[in-house]
Amino acid sequence: MKTSRLLGPQRGRVALALAAAAALSIHAPAAQPPGPNIGIAVRDITPELPIRLAGYAGRKRPADKRDHALQVQALAMQNPSGERFVFVALDNCEVSHAFMQPVRDRLKETLQLEPGTVAVVSSHTHSAPVLDQTLTDMTQPPPADQERIQHYSRSLQNTLVEVVGAALADCQPATLEHGCGRATFAMNRRVYQGDQVVFGDNPDGPVDWDVPVLQVKGTNGTVRAVLFGYACHGTSVRSGDDWYVVSGEYMAYARQHLETHQPGAMALFLTGMGADADPAPRGRLLDAKRHGLELAGAVIGVLGRPMRPVSGPFKLAYDEIQLPLAPPPTREQLDKDAQSNDAHVRMRAAAYLERLAAGQPLPQSVPLPIAVLRLGDDLTFVLMGGEVVVDYSHRLKRVLAADHPWTIGYAYEVPCYIPSARLIKEGGYETDSSMVYYGFYGPFRGAIENQLIQQFESMVAQLRSHP
Repeated sequence: MKTSRLLGPQRGRVALALAAAAALSIHAPAAQPPGPNIGIAVRDITPELPIRLAGYAGRKRPADKRDHALQVQALAMQNPSGERFVFVALDNCEVSHAFMQPVRDRLKETLQLEPGTVAVVSSHTHSAPVLDQTLTDMTQPPPADQERIQHYSRSLQNTLVEVVGAALADCQPATLEHGCGRATFAMNRRVYQGDQVVFGDNPDGPVDWDVPVLQVKGTNGTVRAVLFGYACHGTSVRSGDDWYVVSGEYMAYARQHLETHQPGAMALFLTGMGADADPAPRGRLLDAKRHGLELAGAVIGVLGRPMRPVSGPFKLAYDEIQLPLAPPPTREQLDKDAQSNDAHVRMRAAAYLERLAAGQPLPQSVPLPIAVLRLGDDLTFVLMGGEVVVDYSHRLKRVLAADHPWTIGYAYEVPCYIPSARLIKEGGYETDSSMVYYGFYGPFRGAIENQLIQQFESMVAQLRSHP
């Protein structure tokens, strides 16, 4: 038997090759863990006309025209180990706890989805239908309109369950990329006149102009979905006949542009924390279309540049936190308010008096759902229920900067506005007068901002350390 040997220069070349291979194995990046499978689904939720629109107490009649279809979209994530999470983007002003409870019950019963694993994010368009048990008293609809509202609400609840199931059934391997653009039409709406805070345009007030973007591609490189966000009210349409037209506002127009730009992909809008910002200018549908074009352009700009890869499975932390209110009103104050000329003040007082008559305690706090969804180490969604003001977006992006935060408001449900400590000191609509539409006597205690920020920091730290 012959034994082969390597001699001379040949032996040296092999030794160098082995050394190079060893060096590469030391310095080569470790293989990235697989990310979640992604599924998408969309359903039409355009109402039959006429129907009352949400968001303004001043509308005097139902909408009798529509500019385009409304949608509810779902993007499902499923880890290799089986955990599931679903974003649901809804063309509506907002949803309440009472509206969502039967939806949550059915999602748990039919799909075994636990609380927190489905986040309905309302676009906050003020040109979509009023929903049952959600700011209904703001419009005070007559019986015929109320019947249409209830019929539409039952249909929407069914569709929410259906679209979540469809997205989960569609889950398949995907690659994710993240980037951020900028759009400048959001303007702070809190104007200071002496010791009063009124609505207006405040070009010096805080805003969040970031446009976060997440691109979802299939294994063949085809773009399947584009998630994008912005922190601004859906209030481009404010007057005239356009006030009585069904539309998804600037968010839906941006979505239409993006889906035209990327045929076959679903564009899905996730509302940011900008409850004290309005679009500027505003007034007509034309303004909404203008803002939608600017927002779409910001997203397309991100998609046209190199983006950061997002890898690894997701981890979720969910909680329902109690935000403390100022002490409730006295019985004397409630009796006085029950005789008010303002119907909304009367209805709020009547609800509190009914609680007292039934021997129930008056509200001392407001429950608020919050969540953190972390995708590997590359992207962290920070979700909060309620109409969240921009101070939270700025602070969360600062304290969680290393975690690449994407801040989302109007998530899960909307119990009321969530003002910052600064706004609570200043007063104004977001802190005080808006509470009447949500049935609470306020304001919140000023400590709620630190309470929320500390809870988010704790949740993110928990996910960082979790294997």
